[in-house]
Amino acid sequence: MASIISERARSGYGAMIPGTDRLAWYFLRVSGISLIFLALSHLFITHYLNVPSETTFDFVANRWANPLWRTFDWVLLVMALWHGLIGLRYSISDYIRRAGWQAFAMAVVFVTGIVFTGLGSITIFTFNEEAAAANEGPLADAFWIADALGGALYVFAIGTYLGAAAIAVWVIRSLRAGNVPVYNGDVGQYAWVMHRATGIGVLFFLIIHIIDIMLIGLGAEIYDESVAFYGNVFLLPMEIALVGAVIYHTLNGIRIALIDFWDMGTHRERQLFWAALIGTALLTLPSAIIIFLAEL
Repeated sequence: MASIISERARSGYGAMIPGTDRLAWYFLRVSGISLIFLALSHLFITHYLNVPSETTFDFVANRWANPLWRTFDWVLLVMALWHGLIGLRYSISDYIRRAGWQAFAMAVVFVTGIVFTGLGSITIFTFNEEAAAANEGPLADAFWIADALGGALYVFAIGTYLGAAAIAVWVIRSLRAGNVPVYNGDVGQYAWVMHRATGIGVLFFLIIHIIDIMLIGLGAEIYDESVAFYGNVFLLPMEIALVGAVIYHTLNGIRIALIDFWDMGTHRERQLFWAALIGTALLTLPSAIIIFLAEL
């Protein structure tokens, strides 16, 4: 069995998958490699050099005055959104068994991708700083949109905190009872569960963020109103969890690529998993310190 896995790893066996699944496999690898630079660069700017509540209208307007930054943000949008949606496609295939519901869910994913790609693209390439700064356009005073987005963030944060607490309690009880939580086997199952969970979480936040960025075209005041939510103390742990999710998903994605294309990747799977966890903790900690110092 080990020799079969090793041969697959050397050949990049996913490239042998027929049909559209092969295209999905290729896109996930290509977009994943590009996101190592794109997503981590964006994360460094917004969560290390700055904090999210500082990414105000003036911050974005100064950035988008340079067409290279607009191009960077658009490529990041396309790669991150479709990487997440295609990854979600695999979860749909795994957990929705009925053909009709599966087809419906796939259609929703596809339509979501088209709508939010269009929304983000229009926002980036049609942004007019002078017009938006005047706060006189349609919906410029529709602050309820910013409040609704803030409410969505609160709901997401509550779900995240309650879920984390429930998992922690369950793990502690399982360990005290002498049981192994989740999976009595190798670390690969834990890596897989965490990769999917972080991917879905980051995708959900990305969709909210696209709507949030859209507000900058409506007016400076409504956009700054939405950004102010990121400075709320209740949401700070979720922001740090987001940083950790992006970093873990990236590092574990590198681990998956090594398993696919490197002989030793399969044999070093356990070590690579622990390296991804340790790397996530070490790289998330500085951002946590910066965010707490800036916001508290």
